[in-house]
Amino acid sequence: MKKLTLLVLLALGMNSLSHALETKKEAKVSPLSTPTHTWTGTISNVWNLAGNWSPASVPVSTDDVIIMVGTINDPELSRDNVIICRNATIQPCADKSAISSGRGLTISGGEVVVDGNITIKANAKLVISSDGALTVNGNLTIISGGEMTIESGGSLITNGVVSGIANVKREVSDGLRWHFLSCPVRFQAILNGEFAPLPVNFSSAPSNCFDFYKYNSTCDPLHWLNLRNADMSVNTSDFGVSPHFDVNRGYLVAYNGCMPKVKTFIGTPNTGDHTYTLETGISSCNWDLLGNPFPSAFKWSEVLDKSNLASGYYYVWNEDKDGGPGYEAFLDDTHFTAGLDGNIPSMQGFFVKVGVPGSTITVPNSARIHDGNYWLKSTKESSPSKLKLTFSNSTNFDDTYMMFESNGSLGTDWYDAEKMFSMNEQIPQVYTILDNDQKNVINSLPVISKPVTVPVGIVVPLDGDYSIKVSGLESFNSIPGIILEDMVTGNTQNLLQHPVYNFTASRIDDGNRFLLHFFGSNGSGNLQDSNPISIYSYGKSLYISCSTGMQSGRISVSNMIGQQILTKNLNDQTLNEVNLNVSDGYYIVRIQTEEFVKTAKVYLK
Repeated sequence: MKKLTLLVLLALGMNSLSHALETKKEAKVSPLSTPTHTWTGTISNVWNLAGNWSPASVPVSTDDVIIMVGTINDPELSRDNVIICRNATIQPCADKSAISSGRGLTISGGEVVVDGNITIKANAKLVISSDGALTVNGNLTIISGGEMTIESGGSLITNGVVSGIANVKREVSDGLRWHFLSCPVRFQAILNGEFAPLPVNFSSAPSNCFDFYKYNSTCDPLHWLNLRNADMSVNTSDFGVSPHFDVNRGYLVAYNGCMPKVKTFIGTPNTGDHTYTLETGISSCNWDLLGNPFPSAFKWSEVLDKSNLASGYYYVWNEDKDGGPGYEAFLDDTHFTAGLDGNIPSMQGFFVKVGVPGSTITVPNSARIHDGNYWLKSTKESSPSKLKLTFSNSTNFDDTYMMFESNGSLGTDWYDAEKMFSMNEQIPQVYTILDNDQKNVINSLPVISKPVTVPVGIVVPLDGDYSIKVSGLESFNSIPGIILEDMVTGNTQNLLQHPVYNFTASRIDDGNRFLLHFFGSNGSGNLQDSNPISIYSYGKSLYISCSTGMQSGRISVSNMIGQQILTKNLNDQTLNEVNLNVSDGYYIVRIQTEEFVKTAKVYLK
């Protein structure tokens, strides 16, 4: 983003600043002094033209300037200009009609940084456009009669005291598309005709006009609390007699064209550190829907006390998620789904999973950042050793990820992202399973040094044809096989050789349908073992993998005192499964083919 640095104490009331510029911050400002240069605009709107100033020279870093609204030409700044001045006073001239007709200071096309204070006086106007950003390192004061507007997509960061009323806008699409919304100002009413109908019209509004919910942290009896009662009256029990936004909370909303598409928050913009108290109830309901309280994005990486969470991820609902509406998750620049970049946009609600009920996390004011990813369109590159499974039908799809890394584990850990299922029941869903019950969208596993099995589950929206596709295989070329086992059909497929598995599925099928086998070494070998046979166990089942097939293969299983438990021929296929009804413990497995003999000790439980 281009950046303009003004080392100033501003009193705003000028006409049009059409582009933001880039300069480096300079020395600390001094108190406002008598202006040495006055903008006349006699010749044109070009800042760096001496004839537009009195005296006739372009201001430098040691000069003060004063700009009057209503001159022949208001200064217009392009990206190629550089403004250098110390303090600037921008104020209306005697003829205020120019201001009332909509003329004022507009920041667009980049970032403006002000090291001093800004005061927007009566009849003055400041607009941050949809592609503009303003940072104020001093105080921001909006005097009664002055106007400040942040258009949808614009961004404001303040580091001092903020006072006065601003208009902060956010476009929310129609079509009853779900959005998580949060409030960037203080004391914003909900029943204002934009976020929800006015009280006088509330009960008569069509049922498909809007939806407005807040999350119930106890989940008892419902996860979501509706602003409307069953009789279409206002739910004052859960939202209060005069419903207002809670600054630190997120809300679930959808609209259908009956109210303005661009919503306007009216109030004092929030600034300073913000602390969230993590509200949650019983262990089966340990999610909390928070909200970005600022008129700017903030960096998730700089949030404090995240150890109070069950995992370090935040989750955002994305109607435009690839494959169909669903949740995105982000922990850091390695652990993420495709739609998030780690900067939570202004007016964005987000879920966290609570680890310590009643504890807090804090977003320091210093975590704020200007970020243009308001519509969750980031396309971050996948990390190395990140395997993606895509479950799809002819219309929609969903992804789940497995990562193999030094800090990963076979059990649940900080780097695992739990699956949050789409609110749209038409979207296929896929996940991996940890510790028998936790469903994950990101599964952080240890680096492969021996065979590993990962259970894979699906949610089938409609009976029909589906496929599972694996991508990211370039990191796994050194292992003999990644074999998908379909426990409904009994089919197996080496995804390294054939990365797409096609099958039919029904809504009544068991969702825990697949096992994904990563074949590396057993306890007596390593990934570079020249023997093509891999042996390992999962539960009370033995798995024998051979990328070249098991022609004339035979298995024998003995307990630790040498008693033979089983002997049988193996099928000539890449993966054989042998189910055993035995006591928990170690067993010796011997595989013999025409070319190889291999023995392994396995644990069955």
